[in-house]
Amino acid sequence: MDGFIREHYEILGNDTVVLSAGDGPPLVFFHGAGTFTGFDFARAWTEHFRVIIPYHPGFGASAVDEHMDSVQDYVMHYLELFDALGLERLRLAGHSLGGWLAATLATQHPQRIERLALLAPIGLHVPAHPTADIFMVPPQELPARLVANPQILAALASIEPDVEFAVQQYREMTTLARIAWERTYDLKLPRYLPRLRMPTLVLWGREDALVPVQQAEVWAGHIPDVRLEIMDGVGHGLPIESPQAAHIIETFMR
Repeated sequence: MDGFIREHYEILGNDTVVLSAGDGPPLVFFHGAGTFTGFDFARAWTEHFRVIIPYHPGFGASAVDEHMDSVQDYVMHYLELFDALGLERLRLAGHSLGGWLAATLATQHPQRIERLALLAPIGLHVPAHPTADIFMVPPQELPARLVANPQILAALASIEPDVEFAVQQYREMTTLARIAWERTYDLKLPRYLPRLRMPTLVLWGREDALVPVQQAEVWAGHIPDVRLEIMDGVGHGLPIESPQAAHIIETFMR
């Protein structure tokens, strides 16, 4: 990604690729279960922060580790990465799958997280408004589930799939399946969310077709120092889909 430094770190035997740019307090972003849309929205954050975007093992440019099959494995991976990067304290944002990882890590190590942003996270069991089973969504329907903005949808449709693209998609979905095939939630997580005593933003798109917006109130109800924002006309993509979403995150982190 232009303007970002790309570095490799050996973390618990896994080659992990990390993108970084900017100066200031560290702001780490945990991406969701797909990386093909990129992270252009994060450029604006570099004006005020040292932005750090690691590719999860098995996603993007990071190596696959077939032994990593739980959210807790990823928490341990990122604690090691934070140590390697010299990050004692940081601001942390996570989107979708990345939100689940961020919330779990922050409940276990709240002293390391100054501020937390959860963007349409998965991870909670809400029977009345369940998360869509992404493994049952036909690939051709997935873009429409990701975004509500027609212009963004058109941009995604302009991506020309090739063999490399197909291989990456298969690789990322296989990795996701190892983590979340049985369920996309942790029944014990609500018990520990009250440990998120740092200022926390829960941000959701009202048109989310993957993780229903009704889950936002459930998350917010478990977190002591929470700011809940619902964006009209926005789907699951949030910062990918809406510059305003990226601005809300930046303002909150500042």
